[in-house]
Amino acid sequence: MQKLVQIIYISRSTFESTDTINKIEPNIVRILSKSRINNRKNGLVGVMYFGDGAFFQCLEGDEEAINNLFAKIEKDPRHKDIKLISRKYILELSFPNWSMKYALFDKKMGKYLKDNGYQTFDPYAFIPEMTEKILALLIDSPELSLELDSTTTSQAEQSSLKLSSDKNLILISLFLSITAFVCSLVALLSVRGTV
Repeated sequence: MQKLVQIIYISRSTFESTDTINKIEPNIVRILSKSRINNRKNGLVGVMYFGDGAFFQCLEGDEEAINNLFAKIEKDPRHKDIKLISRKYILELSFPNWSMKYALFDKKMGKYLKDNGYQTFDPYAFIPEMTEKILALLIDSPELSLELDSTTTSQAEQSSLKLSSDKNLILISLFLSITAFVCSLVALLSVRGTV
């Protein structure tokens, strides 16, 4: 039987944040894009928050898959000072529809931090009770969809997307050509009376 586990970890980023208004830091976009694909493939779910250079992430799923993913995160050069702050077995996934939800800083989070004496998001200073409250705020926050544009994707990623689009057009054209050929062949054979 599959054992489900939930972990919450925090870390600091090793990259310089280039936050802009209403935009996500490009490194975060890359992490989210890859996470959403890999988590879906491995049956994992999660929610992530990034603020003031710090990550706060909750992951849930099969224990072995979670252990494997966390081992990769510990080796990821984009993270430092990685700290596992919670690990527990769960009966069911808390957010089964999110391969990786990303929550932006919102008024509720700002108010909660301010009410608890924090000027910035620093999960290393949080007391254990705050971890559960922060997680609840992230779960309740609106889902952010990733818009791919030149400020959030690299040239290689854009080329890959264009190549994928070009391949789809070629496949559609090929399908339509084959369909037209078959229709012509059927029409020709029916005129000759062989069909």
